[in-house]
Amino acid sequence: MFSNSSRSLLVEFSEYYAQIHGRIVFPLTILGILTSIVTITILNRKNFQTPTNLILQHVAFFDTVVLISFNIYSFYFYILHDPNPFVGQSQFWPRFAIFHSNIGLTAHSIALWLTCLLAIIRYTIISRTKQITVNATHVMIFIWCAALVICLLMIPNYLAWSVVCVPAHTLLPTVYTINSTETVYWVSSATGGSLEKISFGILAICLKISPVIILIIFSILLILNIRHARQLRERLRHSSSISSSSNLKVEMRTTTMLVLITLCTVFVELPQGLLLIAIGIDKQFFIFYSHLGDFWDLTSISSSFITFVMYCSMSQQFRLEMISLILPSICIKNSNLKSKRNSLTEKINLKQIKIGDSQLLIKTTNITQDL
Repeated sequence: MFSNSSRSLLVEFSEYYAQIHGRIVFPLTILGILTSIVTITILNRKNFQTPTNLILQHVAFFDTVVLISFNIYSFYFYILHDPNPFVGQSQFWPRFAIFHSNIGLTAHSIALWLTCLLAIIRYTIISRTKQITVNATHVMIFIWCAALVICLLMIPNYLAWSVVCVPAHTLLPTVYTINSTETVYWVSSATGGSLEKISFGILAICLKISPVIILIIFSILLILNIRHARQLRERLRHSSSISSSSNLKVEMRTTTMLVLITLCTVFVELPQGLLLIAIGIDKQFFIFYSHLGDFWDLTSISSSFITFVMYCSMSQQFRLEMISLILPSICIKNSNLKSKRNSLTEKINLKQIKIGDSQLLIKTTNITQDL
């Protein structure tokens, strides 16, 4: 399937990138943890507590779990003990490598399925506003059910790997001779590969391919909804319904941001999903997949920054709240930031009162204060 030249290029790229991977990922994870904490803090504030923002808050939480694990893993295995981290070490760090793989994959999968939930709920609310009402209790039930199901699906992967002690020369023949007495604690299959195959199938079908397909479908549906909303806004503008047109504009902006988030997730996850399908057809594709493992990690870590940039660029209130969170209170008092926040909150409260009096002003104003 792959020529010798293409394989050698792939191996060269993998080995070269491995030398700089830790130095790229380590500072990125620190920055990602800080931005995720800022996101969680802002979305937890009273004027941000909506079903959509509650899902985004939990996505940021599970992303933080992934980033913390990657931060420790990249620092030890890629910076402190590169390139042979297991040599001369206790069993702790190989076991941590297994823990990192399990916790990272679990948290990332939960965040991915919560992104699917976000797209589904957003589309359901804006297309069936009178028939369906979604509140925070419903969302929390969905979130923890999704987390529980994914943890159950991950059980084969939790049991598939163990730490074994082997002679160093069997794994590192270029470093140790056959007469060497040095031993290495190494990660190995715990069940001879049977659970590993089951785990790989679950990963491919349930944790990669299925959520990507769902995200693609609902991204298309939301894009069609945005197109319809723009046409509706034009009709409202011509009929001089300024209030309804303004509310519709806010909802269009929120939906557009959520579509961009889902498309970004699809862009990151789709190549891996396609490769997993290819591996199911031809095992030789696993070579391609495994040598790009570090690169997949980098794309997953980078996606959290992209969502944070979207929040900052597309939500004025998020920007104001972030500035008020970061800047000292004396700076806020000396600026007009506080008056802007109060003015924005007053507009939001008026909007909520109108929605409370009549279930909806227009079809797309069910969610009162999303990002």
